[in-house]
Amino acid sequence: MERVFFLLGKGGVGKTTSAAGLALTLADKGKTVFWASIDPAHNLWDALGMEPASGVRHIAEHLWAQEVDLDRYLQRILKETTQRMKSFYRHLQIVNLEGILDVIRYSPGMEESAVLYALRDILERHSDKDYIVVDTPPTGLTLKILSLPFSILLWIEQLRKWRRRILDRRGIVASVMGRDALGKDVAVKVQEDSIYRELDRQESQARYMADLLRNGEIVRNILVLNQDRLSLMESKRIKAFLDRLGLPLNMILLNRVGLVDEVEADILEAFPSIPLKRLPNIGPSPDLKGLRSLGSLWAEEVA
Repeated sequence: MERVFFLLGKGGVGKTTSAAGLALTLADKGKTVFWASIDPAHNLWDALGMEPASGVRHIAEHLWAQEVDLDRYLQRILKETTQRMKSFYRHLQIVNLEGILDVIRYSPGMEESAVLYALRDILERHSDKDYIVVDTPPTGLTLKILSLPFSILLWIEQLRKWRRRILDRRGIVASVMGRDALGKDVAVKVQEDSIYRELDRQESQARYMADLLRNGEIVRNILVLNQDRLSLMESKRIKAFLDRLGLPLNMILLNRVGLVDEVEADILEAFPSIPLKRLPNIGPSPDLKGLRSLGSLWAEEVA
């Protein structure tokens, strides 16, 4: 895997057509490309003028694409969580665990967790491709997804502290009353604690994503915007967010140039040191030839 491209930006600015142009152009040059949409709106196939399809689809020489089924990934998360909880707490009587997880699936943050889970799975499954192009949801959800690995790492750091305190207190009880007083299979040391091992596993997964997102040698973040004030304001927030997390911003795509022209001077002022490419307005439903023409204007520079 040489590069991972994330197309970022406000809803409706042309992220999907930009992703299509990039993927097609790179594939035309003989590079193997996997293009994934993690946008719940699901318009990848619309951009290509194709009928919707599930799973991975070979759409051109060297190019595969997929609209990610986020509900399927959410089901996988819940199933794995159920299995782990039953294993961790087999010494307890857990009442109606499946019912509890039915509530969890609708809890805040579950959609972001499912998207992050899907993204990590895509990167691992398709690491044999030269390039991975990721079409992202609109800004709000995307920023939550990108920040999630870093939030998880902070939570795990605190959870480890609390877990060590629990184990220390169990150790005190065991030293006074004997191990049998705690019950069968109850850990008192870090080395034998399945919960602590699970925290290690979760940390490893979050660390993989956090390190990848900050890897400027592999990741290319491409910000797509139009020449209107709302698009500019949201793009500035995206840039500030990336800066706070230490994530690179590699290129600005000023899309649909000529459709409106409110704020180009302000755009140039807002992003003075980032390469900017102007893409013409080629209509609401460009064909494959049009998508390739857009991609050819900038793909080589960012790859």
